[in-house]
Amino acid sequence: MSATTPMLLLLGLLTLVVPLMGVTMALTPYLMPKRECFAVTVPDDAAADPYLRRLKRTYLAIMLALTAAATIACAAALALDPEHAFVAALVAAALVLCLGGYGLMLYFRAKVQRYKKAQGWVAEGRRSAGFVGDEPFPKPLSLAWDLLYVPMILITLTMGIVGYPAMPDKVPLHMDLAGKVTEWADKSSGIVAFPVLFVVLIAVCLTVAHWMILRSKKGSDPAMPAASAWAYGMFARAQSVLLVGMGLLVSLLGPVIQLTFLGVLSMTQALVPIGVVVVVVLVASTAVSLVYGQNGSRLLARVSADGRGGAMPRDNDRYWKGGIFYVNPDDTALFLPERFGIGWTINLGRPAAWAFVVVFVLVIAGFIAASFLLT
Repeated sequence: MSATTPMLLLLGLLTLVVPLMGVTMALTPYLMPKRECFAVTVPDDAAADPYLRRLKRTYLAIMLALTAAATIACAAALALDPEHAFVAALVAAALVLCLGGYGLMLYFRAKVQRYKKAQGWVAEGRRSAGFVGDEPFPKPLSLAWDLLYVPMILITLTMGIVGYPAMPDKVPLHMDLAGKVTEWADKSSGIVAFPVLFVVLIAVCLTVAHWMILRSKKGSDPAMPAASAWAYGMFARAQSVLLVGMGLLVSLLGPVIQLTFLGVLSMTQALVPIGVVVVVVLVASTAVSLVYGQNGSRLLARVSADGRGGAMPRDNDRYWKGGIFYVNPDDTALFLPERFGIGWTINLGRPAAWAFVVVFVLVIAGFIAASFLLT
């Protein structure tokens, strides 16, 4: 039984997840602020240190090799046995890249820590930067933009209510790679409610992520307060634009799912917009990461190409456990930029952070449970 062209096309697009994720992870050491090397604070001029540059090149080469192998494995699974082997290969590839990348980071982090100690690099104090009054720098989009989710929710809900009388008695839920429906559900109000719940979940999760950006501690460099504040502002604004745009694009799948349940679209036809969303989200998120870097480090590098000497105004390595987990009960900030990666993380030293994690897990678990109950 041969797979249909639309389904194979969608699976092929999903394969793009592997190389895009792998390349971004491989380039991560080059996307971080100059003062951070494998989640270790180093002087600014250490960016030109031959030993540290060699570590970065080695990490890059290993990650690119892993990415190539994982991509080839997924492509082979798609070509040889897409129905049974592809999903397993895709999940395995993602795990190998994530766990392998993190393991390599820890390995090179330990090397940098030993080298830092041998070089005698220590912070000159605990300098910080701040601005009095309104900051004259770019800012993220306001939360008002997230009100655009409301029309998407109402459109999806209205489509379900209006189309319910004409809905087929049997609604397709799943199909195989040949395009044959393998699972059906009886017509019910729960079926038309599911796409609405999907859009609500997207709206809630991405609005909270947007709020995190707005509430986060700002990434700044005490040695270049104005330039670093500008670069971070540009980075945060770009990420907020990406987040809102990506969320609205993904929420469009709610009406697509609704039209499929109502019998207006076949499941095969619904694959087309899904594929478009997958490609746009993957390419856009990768592009923003590569252009801006973490905290706008790529922008900052262009305006400070000559470096800033051997200063180390501050060193908070002790608060970063395992290189990526920030634990500082004395820091009032709940959210802050990641230490190794693109984006933001939470301060696990604050009880509110654990409450945040628990609520997030409960929301996801509730959505999964509701999905089973409704369909």
